[in-house]
Amino acid sequence: MKRVSFKGVAIGNVVDIVTSNVVMVPVMIYVLASPPTGSPPGPGSIQEAFERSHVFLAASSILGGLCSILGGYVSARIAKHEEILNGALSSILCTSFGIFTLVNGIGHFWLHLLYLLLSPALGAFGGYLRSRQTARTLDQTAA
Repeated sequence: MKRVSFKGVAIGNVVDIVTSNVVMVPVMIYVLASPPTGSPPGPGSIQEAFERSHVFLAASSILGGLCSILGGYVSARIAKHEEILNGALSSILCTSFGIFTLVNGIGHFWLHLLYLLLSPALGAFGGYLRSRQTARTLDQTAA
């Protein structure tokens, strides 16, 4: 039996990336709608506004982490076996984007380095949650 479900991993990656972007839109609108100087930001200062905003940093960390858990859960649910492994592999795209940002010096270096370690762990946690759910269902049907 194959250990990795390519379909589950692919769909888990897409769920992680798409949901991360969708849930961040309101936060981005909030940050851009309330610039510190009172004037609308120019093209070069939009990135600076996001990098300096504590709201954006906290929200992107929390919401991105929750989306990674969701991606791991979806990947494990589709895989139906080796849930933790398939959940961890659901973060391949996030990890690749993290490496890209580190190489190009975009954003906060140490924070992106932390995300490289945290993203597979959160995906694996989503897979773990699915495995616990499956185990509980099996226990209830056996009783």
